[in-house]
Amino acid sequence: MKNLTTLSKGNNHCAVSPGRLDAIGQFTFTHEAVPFKIEGKVFVSEALGMSGGILSLNKLAPHASMPFHHTHIEHEEIYIFIDGKGEVMIDNDRFEVEPGSVVRVAPEGVRCWRNLADEPLYYAVLQVKKGEKVIKTTIEDGRGVDRPVVW
Repeated sequence: MKNLTTLSKGNNHCAVSPGRLDAIGQFTFTHEAVPFKIEGKVFVSEALGMSGGILSLNKLAPHASMPFHHTHIEHEEIYIFIDGKGEVMIDNDRFEVEPGSVVRVAPEGVRCWRNLADEPLYYAVLQVKKGEKVIKTTIEDGRGVDRPVVW
């Protein structure tokens, strides 16, 4: 299994890299609840020290499908499709996704997806706890800092 590379780490930040997108296939995820290895999945949230969500980077082989449907107990998921062409099924709805597609699924939504292309399907998944109060825009949460931008 390949390891994430730490790019930078400080009091208020952490940056990691799995390498190029095509390197994600070298990562393997195992868990006692899943009776097989999942190739092309790397959780970066722990390495980043995230405290408000879970983030994974993923690669699905050409014409492959997730081998199971699933739901969540508390987490909603946001799927961000980076490269490739796929199809997502949520409950009884099916629709195609491509680079730039972003999909949110409520915890109780029954989900599965597949790769429709001859190339890998790359995507990121962000899980966050449903119902937590979130400020609607970064404008409301962000604060300007009196510091000139000098590179």
